[in-house]
Amino acid sequence: MGLLEKVNYPKDLKKLSTKQLNVLSREIRNFLLEKVSKTGGHLASNLGVVELSIALHKFLDCPKDSLIWDVGHQCYVHKILTGRKKGFDQLRQKGGMSGFPDPKESEYDLFKTGHASTSISIAMGIAEANLRMRKKSKVVAVIGDGSFTGGLTLEAINQIGYLGTPVTIIMNDNRMSIAENVGALSRYTKRIEKTKTYRDVKNLLDQVKENCHPDDKECIRRISKLRKLFKKVGTPGLLFEKLGINYIGPVDGHSFSGLEKVLKEGEKVTGPVLIHVRTKKGMGYGFAEDRADKFHGVSPFVVENGNSKKCSKEKSYTDVFGDQLLKMAKKNDRIVGITAAMSSGTGLNKLANELPSQFFDVGICEGHAVTFAAGMAKSGYRPVVAIYSTFLQRSLDQIIHDVCLQKLPVIFAIDRAGLVGEDGPTHHGVFDVSFLRFIPNIVLMAPKDGNELEMMLSYALRIKKPVAIRYPRGCIDDNLIEDVKHEQITIGKAEYLLKGRDKIVVFYGNHLARALKIVGGKKDFSIVNARFAKPIDNRLIKMIGRAKEATIIEENAKAGGFASGILEKLIAQKINTKIKIIGIEDSFVDHGNVDGLRKKYLV
Repeated sequence: MGLLEKVNYPKDLKKLSTKQLNVLSREIRNFLLEKVSKTGGHLASNLGVVELSIALHKFLDCPKDSLIWDVGHQCYVHKILTGRKKGFDQLRQKGGMSGFPDPKESEYDLFKTGHASTSISIAMGIAEANLRMRKKSKVVAVIGDGSFTGGLTLEAINQIGYLGTPVTIIMNDNRMSIAENVGALSRYTKRIEKTKTYRDVKNLLDQVKENCHPDDKECIRRISKLRKLFKKVGTPGLLFEKLGINYIGPVDGHSFSGLEKVLKEGEKVTGPVLIHVRTKKGMGYGFAEDRADKFHGVSPFVVENGNSKKCSKEKSYTDVFGDQLLKMAKKNDRIVGITAAMSSGTGLNKLANELPSQFFDVGICEGHAVTFAAGMAKSGYRPVVAIYSTFLQRSLDQIIHDVCLQKLPVIFAIDRAGLVGEDGPTHHGVFDVSFLRFIPNIVLMAPKDGNELEMMLSYALRIKKPVAIRYPRGCIDDNLIEDVKHEQITIGKAEYLLKGRDKIVVFYGNHLARALKIVGGKKDFSIVNARFAKPIDNRLIKMIGRAKEATIIEENAKAGGFASGILEKLIAQKINTKIKIIGIEDSFVDHGNVDGLRKKYLV
C-alpha cells in the first residue's frame, strides 16, 4: 500500500518524516499524470507545487487556518490532500469536480477563484476580519510571480504594508504564468539572484550562523543584523522590505526541510511576511518541464510521449486571427498586437516571433493593456488588443474612459467568447456583448466562420473607430451552406443567407449550424447572419416586423445582449412580432463539455 492511499486529510501529514514526504510527493505526481492525462486539465502548475502544497498543509491547521490560492488552477494537490482523491476521475467533467477551488465542494476551499491577482486582497480581508473578531488563526495566500504583474496585487501590497496586516504571502516564483513572465519585477528578482555576490554572501551568512553556538546570543544577533543589512543593499526582498513587508527567501520550493524552516521563521514575524519560494513548473515530468507553456492546460494526452490524444488538422478561430493579423502587420508597420500574458492562447505568438517590434506582452494587466493601446492609437498606430472574453471584464473602465470616450481606433480581438467548457464559470465568455453594447462609439462584430473573421479584422483596421470582434474557442465549421458567398462587410449591415416568407432565424456569431437545424429545410424560413450587435441593421428590424415569428441566437447572457438590443428597437418601433431568444439565462454556467453545456444552458 502506497503512502498516498493512507493520506486523505491534512492531519494525516503531521507525523510523516521528510523521507516519507518525498515518497508521497512522487506518488502524487504519478497520480496527477495518470488522472490528468485522461481528463485534461492544468498539469504543469500542479506538478510544480507538490512539495509546497504538502508543506503548507502540514504546517497549517486548515480549515481553521485560511489558505487562499491565487487563480486556483494549481489547487489539485490541495484537493488530493483535503479528501477529494476520488473526484479526479471526473475532474472538470459535467457534474464532476471543478478544476479550481470551489466552496461548494469543501470547507477547505474559501473562494471560487479563476482570475489572477486576487489572493492577497482576499487574504487581507480575512485577516483584518480575524483581528476584529479576535480570532487567532493563520492566513496564507499562495500567489505566482506572474500574478505580481497584476495591478490588484500591487494595490493590496501597498495597503497591507501600510496597515501591517498579519498575512503570510507565499510567492511561488517559477518565472512563468502561462508563458515566461515579463516586466521589471520579474527581471529584478531574476537579476539579483543571478549575481555571484548575492549567492556568495548568502551562503557565507548561512555557514557563519550554523557555526554559532546555540547559546551564543551575541553571535546570532550579529548574523541577524548582517542579514538585515544585506537586504538593504540589493537582495530580492529589498522592494518588499521598503513597503513594510518582511521578506524571507528565496528558498527551494522542492525541499521540505527548506520549506519547513522558512514557514516556522515566518510564523515568528509580527505583521505581513512574504516568503519567496522558487519552484520549477512541470517538476518531475520531463515533457512538462521542457514545455511548461504547452502543459499549462492540456487536453487528454499520452503520458509516455506527451502527445495530445486529440490531434486535429483543422484551423481554430485563434489560428485564423493570428495568421491574418501577421499578414496585415507585414504590410503596415503601424499595426501592433498587444496581449496580457496570453501570446500563445490568443495567436499573437506568430506576430511576436516574426515581427517582435510590433508585439507587446504587458503581463497580467488587462486594464493597462487597454490604456496602453489607447496611447498608441492616439499617436497614429493601430493597436489590436487580443484578450479572452472572461479577462476583458477586468478592463471595462479603461474601455469606457480611455478608448470609447476618446473615440480612439483600438481593436479588441475577443477570443474564447461564449462557452469554453471545462474551466467553468470563471472562464466562460458570456458577458462581453452585454458589458460592451451599452458603451457609446464602439462597434461590435462577430463572424459566422473563419473567412468572415479575416474580413472583419481587415475592415476594422480600415475604419477609425473602437471595434470589438468576438469569436469562440475551437475549430471552424465552414461551408455549411453550399456556394455561400461572403458579402463585403459594411458597418451595421447584416448578411441575408436564406429568404423565406413567414419566419426568421437571426444569429450573432458562429451559430449557422444551429440556425440550419432550426429551419430544417423548410421554405418559409429566412436565415440572417447579424454580423453586428452594434449598430444593429435597421433593415433586419423591419424584416422581423413583417415576420410571424423570429428566433434570435447568441452565446451570451440574455440580459443586455444582442437579442436585448433587437427587442429595444422592436419596442421603440411598436413592433409586436413573436420572439424566441436562445441564449444564456440569468445564471453562472458550470463546467463540462461544451456541447453538453449548450444543451443545458443555451435555451
